[in-house]
This record gives sequence, structure tokens and C-alpha cells, in this order.
Amino acid sequence: MKKKYFYIILVDTLLLFFGFLYLYGNPDIDIKELNEKIKEYEYVGAFQEDYAAVIKDGKVGFINKLGDLVIPMKWDVDKSYNVNRLDASYKFVNGRCYIPPTEYTNAYIIDKKGNELYSGRYIRIDKTRDFDVMYVYNQSGHSVYFVQKDAVKKMELYENEQVVVGRNWNYYDSDSYKDIYFSLEKLCYGNLVGKETLETKYGYIVSSSSNYSLDGVGLITLYNIKTNKYGIVDEKGNVVVPFQYDNNICLCYGLLIETISVSYDSDIGLQKIPVCVNVYKDGRLLYEHLPCAYSNCFSMGFFLFRAYDNDMNFSEEIGCDESEIPEINNVTKELDMNGKEVSRFQFGKNYLRFVDGKYWQLEDEGGQLVYPNQFDIDVRFRNTVVINDRKTYKSHLLNDTGDTIPPQYDSYLKAGIVKMTNLPDVKFLCEYKKRLSKKDNYNNCHFRIIEKSYKKLNVVGSNGLELLPFDVDEVSYFSQGLLRVKLGNRYFFVDEKGNGLIED
Repeated sequence: MKKKYFYIILVDTLLLFFGFLYLYGNPDIDIKELNEKIKEYEYVGAFQEDYAAVIKDGKVGFINKLGDLVIPMKWDVDKSYNVNRLDASYKFVNGRCYIPPTEYTNAYIIDKKGNELYSGRYIRIDKTRDFDVMYVYNQSGHSVYFVQKDAVKKMELYENEQVVVGRNWNYYDSDSYKDIYFSLEKLCYGNLVGKETLETKYGYIVSSSSNYSLDGVGLITLYNIKTNKYGIVDEKGNVVVPFQYDNNICLCYGLLIETISVSYDSDIGLQKIPVCVNVYKDGRLLYEHLPCAYSNCFSMGFFLFRAYDNDMNFSEEIGCDESEIPEINNVTKELDMNGKEVSRFQFGKNYLRFVDGKYWQLEDEGGQLVYPNQFDIDVRFRNTVVINDRKTYKSHLLNDTGDTIPPQYDSYLKAGIVKMTNLPDVKFLCEYKKRLSKKDNYNNCHFRIIEKSYKKLNVVGSNGLELLPFDVDEVSYFSQGLLRVKLGNRYFFVDEKGNGLIED
């Protein structure tokens, strides 16, 4: 009896194995059948979780990798959507897909069977570190759901309220941040709160203008309405920085920065512009009224407070009363993470120096230039910066040894997929995406788009050989081993060898 069950299991396993080979192991046959089946559609999206969106006669449905329509075409498509917006929509994530609303129809969340799980006139999904927060809006208000990979929980507590969320940036990776959910029960006598209850019942307002620059994951700045003071709390509402500051504050590498702003009327209402800062360390004031503008308040792993130009007059530029502007200590200060004044900053194997109050240069320990030209810094990663070269007026990703690569490749470089020696200075297929496989990301990096006359495109590999036999009109990116292209009015899929594209 045991032997019989063993053979049954063996046969089932073999059937599954050969079925997998049929679906994925013979791309030439699959792609040929797939491309034949999709020729009737006006739009075909890239595959994600084995499903791709298709559009015909203003309706959207979904096909599988065999080209079979597995979710019927029953949802209207907004006529104003172009290809880029369509490519950004209709993607399955963890078995669920968001269907955008149109002028006359609702938005929906559907599953892979086409069931409408949630619907509303508008649905907003905010991603946080631990889960997504989904707001489903209807005429009567909105409902709030916490969406995790395997579960969706409706939060009756937050009905018609906004969840308290703060944004924490990573200063060693300046384009990276995490949105954090704050329950704040310690601050609110054991009660979980949303933004409205936090303000109306407990007297605190989320200070959004400073909550993008915290160096600790899970900290948020609040304003106390009763005392008119600012402080910082953690996710549970424990007070990390006491509510004793008159102006907006944030923590950056252990330094506390208090930003002093002036207000002015604009086309979109009352705005605040920072003019100077106070710098504290362990509660002790180190520097008072250092000059600060949007572009130079907080640098990346170091601090640069650049003196204002002599001809800069805030009262005239922003139309405020001159008496509202505090006296500014108008000198350039370069501070390390301990608040000490320095002349240059350690940057990997070498040093960054701010020169003559204008630009940066990269030099070695002895002060010799490692990179020949001075530059502006746009973005910093741990041992690389995106710069604007002041001599060539080109943007590069500059590493600590003075080597440069196109800045678009920073995400591939950090992912360890490519080396700086094999990066062509041309347009590539897409940026590194965590949801894609390593192989797909490798393809997207090593294949690049060549623009030809009459707005035609071709795809060329790192070996210089063309991937496609014809110039095409659209190219997307590799996803699940397939690249979607458009030739004339017809969509095709090709694999990394270029199989699948034919001309009628």
C-alpha cells in the first residue's frame, strides 16, 4: 500500500515538473502562441505575478502567460490614460490588483479570480514599513484597512480619520525612506489615535514639515497646541525630545536642529520658509541662528550651513515684514555629526571639501585632487554622490575613488548587479526593482535602448549586438523573463534572446 502511494506521488510530481517545463522551459513555443493570442488587444501590459493587463474597446481584463483571458474584461478604462499611466496601473501585488476609477465608475481592489474585494469612488493606498494603509472613500466618508501580505484588517477605530504616519529618511541613501505607522498610545493615555483625534482630544498636531529628516526609524515631531511647543516622540508615543522648543525640530545623527522660519502669503496659502537654525547636542545649544535655505540646511552625513549672498534680502523676496526676520549669524559653517567644525569630511577612502563657499571637491588625505573638477552635490549614498560637474555641466554618480558612472545606475550598483566598468552611457530599460528577479534586473541593466530616426527604438545588449530584428515603437522592461514591445499597432513579447518578434 505504501509503495502504491509512493508511485502516485511520484507521477503527480513528474506531471507538475513537465507542466512547469511546458509553461516556462520552452520560451520559443510559448512566446509564439502568446503573441498570436494577444494580437487582438489594443494594449498589453507587462507580466507581474503571471498576469498581464489587456485592453480592448475601453475595457480591461487579464491574461496568463499562455495568452488565455483568465479575468474577463469588465472594468472601464479612463480614456485619458496614456501608455505610461497604463504601465503604472493594473499590477498584481500579493494576489491583489488596484483598478483605477473613471469619471463614471468606482475604483476596485480585485483578486486573481476577478472578485471585487473592495470598491469606492476613490481608493488610496499608503505604504508603511510594516503594512499598507488602504483608504476606501465613498460619499459617506472613508473606511481604513491595514493590508498585509496574507491578510486585510478593517480598522473601525480610524473610520473617517487619517492614520498617523511619519516619514524617516536614510541619510546614507538619500533617495531611500520608510513611512512609519504611529499608534501613540503612551502619549494618549493608552488610546490608539488617528490625526483628528490626536489634535481635537489630546492637543497635538503632526508637524509634517520636519518629519522627513529624522535619522532614527520610528520618530515623529509633534506640536503641542496648549503650550505652543515642539517635541519628538517614538512610535508608541514615548517622549524622546521634551516639548520645549518654539520652532520645528528634527533629529539628524544625534544633533537636534531647530528651524526658524518666516511666513509669507502665496498662491496656495500661507507658506513657511526656513531662514536660520539653532543646533543642539545633548540638549546644549552649540550654534545659534546659522543661515539655512532649503538647499543647504541638512547635508548627508555632515552639515553645511552656507552663508547667504550679500544681495539676498528676505523681506523683499518673500514680501514679509523685516522685523519678522531674526538676526542671522551669516557665516558658512561645516559641521560633522558631533557638531564640531571641520574643514572637510571623510568620504570613503578620501575626503570632500567645500571650497570658497561655493562648490565641492574630492581630494585625498594629502589634499591632492582625486576628481579634477569642482561640483555641486545633489544626492548622497554611502560612498557615492550624484554631482553636477561645474566644468562639463554633466551629471554623474561619483564614488569615493573618483570614478564616475551615469547616475541612473545607482540602484543597480547598490544591488550588486553591475560593476562600474561595464555600464554604457546610454538610456537603459528601467531602474532596479526589488519585485523583479535578479535575472530580470540584470537584463534591464545590460540591455539598453537605442533611439533611431522617426522615433523608432531598438534594444542592444552589452555585447553591442541588437536584440530585436526590427526597430519598434515602444519598449517596456523585462519582467518574468519577457520584454514587452510594440511594433506598429501590435504588441509582442520577446525573451532575452530576442525570440518572439515577427513582422506581418
